[in-house]
Amino acid sequence: MRPYWERNCMKPVRLFEGVRYVGEAEGDKRTYYIFESDDRYLVLGPTRDGYYVNLVDREAPAVISKAFAGQKVTSKLVTAKSRRPDIFHSPLATLNALYAMVALRRARKLKQRQGRSLVFKIS
Repeated sequence: MRPYWERNCMKPVRLFEGVRYVGEAEGDKRTYYIFESDDRYLVLGPTRDGYYVNLVDREAPAVISKAFAGQKVTSKLVTAKSRRPDIFHSPLATLNALYAMVALRRARKLKQRQGRSLVFKIS
């Protein structure tokens, strides 16, 4: 199997080809803008000079919904308990998947915290 960074690399022109705006998700310090394409979600986060883009596998929201429906979760919990290291390879990748779920209205961000981690309620 090829490493993660080789599997998810694509030319920037193709990255934004045919994307559709899905919605927004509020983080602690910024608003994230979520777009969808045929095979992935794009999570755009503003920086001082522009935006950065994180890619989320298209099946990640369905995997989280199936495994954690009705539960309160953090990105660390989902990463640790998930049986899909190809999708949830780090807490940051999982956090971006949770932001995509918020935009899709399949989860909501709660005001409570678990240590420093954000807590989400999965629908």
